[in-house]
Amino acid sequence: MRAEILASHGRQYWVRELSSAVDSAPLDDMPAVQPGKQRLAVTRGRRQDYCVGDQVEIETIGSDQAVINGLESRRNLLKRSDAFRQKLIAANIDQIGYVLAGEPPFSEPLAARVLVAASIASIPITWLVNKSDRVAALACIEPRLKLYRSLGVHTIYLSARDDEPETWLEGTLGSWLNEKTTLLMGQSGMGKSTLINRLVPDADLKTQQWSQALNSGKHTTSFSKCFDLPQPNFSPGSRIIDSPGFQQFGLTHCSRSEIENSLPEWADRAGQCRYHNCKHLQEPGCMIRAATDECMIDAYRYTIWQDLVSEQDRSA
Repeated sequence: MRAEILASHGRQYWVRELSSAVDSAPLDDMPAVQPGKQRLAVTRGRRQDYCVGDQVEIETIGSDQAVINGLESRRNLLKRSDAFRQKLIAANIDQIGYVLAGEPPFSEPLAARVLVAASIASIPITWLVNKSDRVAALACIEPRLKLYRSLGVHTIYLSARDDEPETWLEGTLGSWLNEKTTLLMGQSGMGKSTLINRLVPDADLKTQQWSQALNSGKHTTSFSKCFDLPQPNFSPGSRIIDSPGFQQFGLTHCSRSEIENSLPEWADRAGQCRYHNCKHLQEPGCMIRAATDECMIDAYRYTIWQDLVSEQDRSA
């Protein structure tokens, strides 16, 4: 029997059976997923390379449990990694919403790293600028937002705490979310959980239920989970994946060339350096450094590149 993973914690998963209509459909042309029976599932052996959004083959045990026997092909996968391990975040998603704010100030290096990971995974990403009613704080980050918009990053402004959800449903946010599976990400304190709780009124109840089933105790933000966006406000198949907040986002699973190619302002310059394997650090004839010195490439973006190269060298 086929199922999709709605929540995961360690080697335990909360899965939902897929209807026969989904069984016969190609992954890239999938119809809206209809709610099926949900079960607690475990893996065979020590395998842990599953994540929310995965479609899997399960073997049912009794009325409410199952064993995962295999993994279907993924359309895409977002993950992060350091020198010691990697963390699968979500699979088979249509887009990413990265929640950030001016109060507390968002971490640009973290946001830039997620942009790189999304680009390499070929997943569209939008920055959700939360707490936009805090005018002074927003003004402090607006120059950086303007820079990233010039690099092609789409932004949507909102106030998760104060906006009326009806405003979202009738505006840009509602149309952006509708008929999509959206992964919400963001560092701690940006208001991601507030946004999800207002979009999905029973999100807390489901999280508590899944937390108990997955033996994750009171740490309800420590695992990813997928919610159906409520009808009739959203069309069937509109879903949102909540992921834990983070303070680090490693990219050691990505090659230096992949990272370089994900930086849009480098596209016409990186291949013109004197040396084909230029790291764009101290090498003579580097077009990236020259463009940075001439303020054609943002200096802070360049320091983020330096950190990424250093991380790659340490993990080699």
